Amino acid sequence: MNVGIILGWTSPIMEELLGPNSPIPMTVDESSWFVSVIDWGLILGSLPFGVLADRWGRKPSLQIIGPMALATWVALLYVDTFQGLLAVRFMQGLLAAGAYTVLPVYAGEIAGPKIRGALGTMFQIMMYVGILYVYAAGMYLDYTRLTYAAMAGPVVFCALFATIPESPHFYVMKNRLADAKRALVWLRGDDTGSSVDDEMDAVVECICKEMRNASFTELFTDWVSLKALIIVQGLSVFRVMAGVTALISYASITFAEMHVAVDSNKLSLVFACSVLFSALPSTVLADRVGRRPLMIVSCASCFAFDTAIFAYFYVDTCTTYDVTDYGWLCVLAVGGLSVAHTLGLGSLLSTINCELFPSNTRSIANAVNTITLTVASFLALKIYPVLADDGGMYRNYLISSLFSLTSIISCFLWLPETKGKTFAAIQAQLRKTDDLV
Repeated sequence: MNVGIILGWTSPIMEELLGPNSPIPMTVDESSWFVSVIDWGLILGSLPFGVLADRWGRKPSLQIIGPMALATWVALLYVDTFQGLLAVRFMQGLLAAGAYTVLPVYAGEIAGPKIRGALGTMFQIMMYVGILYVYAAGMYLDYTRLTYAAMAGPVVFCALFATIPESPHFYVMKNRLADAKRALVWLRGDDTGSSVDDEMDAVVECICKEMRNASFTELFTDWVSLKALIIVQGLSVFRVMAGVTALISYASITFAEMHVAVDSNKLSLVFACSVLFSALPSTVLADRVGRRPLMIVSCASCFAFDTAIFAYFYVDTCTTYDVTDYGWLCVLAVGGLSVAHTLGLGSLLSTINCELFPSNTRSIANAVNTITLTVASFLALKIYPVLADDGGMYRNYLISSLFSLTSIISCFLWLPETKGKTFAAIQAQLRKTDDLV
């Protein structure tokens, strides 16, 4: 949720910052740096947080994010220069890197095989809750008051996360078996049945085998691990380039070009709602339908809606045909795109990334994935307003439609199914098939 607040905070205040009464004046080009500088923090923070998660633990690595996030929001109240604003946003990027890198690993490890997909999607859902929260607050609050409202996220996190246990997998990695058993009992709510003992034995057996046969270098030298890494990096690029990532940050300026007689900030709020509520079905479907079918449907639907949005902006800009009366169709297409994206690309990536790698490389693999996500996001956020300037909005969605088309083919050919399988079973499947299908 805190990551969502950090990402979404820029959209409702963008018009104020670009306006004549801006508290921190900036140009359109500078505004793209303001939005995208957070990605440099994500790049530089991912690997350190991955290492910390394996050395200190998943929980401490996440726990430090709360007070540090609160400190950045306080700092924004006193910053009065563009350079200072960039520095604070960079720090927020470092903290977001911690969440992106460690939280999917933690969520995957505390979940049982039957609910891992559902719990993995909660990471994305809560991020959308944060975006919706800051969009809604941004309709009524200016720069300063919205910054105060953003502080609620870190405060709630610090209060609640202190009661949650460490990952049993991490305890086993450190040979703290008694602590692992206590954490597992807390998580499963059962200290008398045999299910906890069976799961504990399975975790110990799996991690002992992984720690004996795997190393960090295997992530890049073992062919099966390398193919898994390539698949996840490809999905990361497709996720960003489908168009929703840029829409989250530039929703207000995008809706302003759709010739709809509704305030762009209100449309941004509706967009955030559609993103959030469209993520809810994936919580159920991920463990029933499976990861692979949902991803293929998601990519195909993104292609269809990206193409529709491209067509609208192209006709509006490059032809003499009047599309003013059809702006609502473009708004609907944006809503459809958010639903399609969230169904698979937006909600399942962290789950798939967690499932394809063994325990001792899982955090580092997730850090590499975060860097890929960040580089792609930085490029997408940087070029979006530049391409959109002077009526070129259609160019953004032409690019998105081409990436979405490529993602359909890639998921169909190479994405494995991991639904309902333990980490040990997934690794056995990958080692046995050697072709990830």
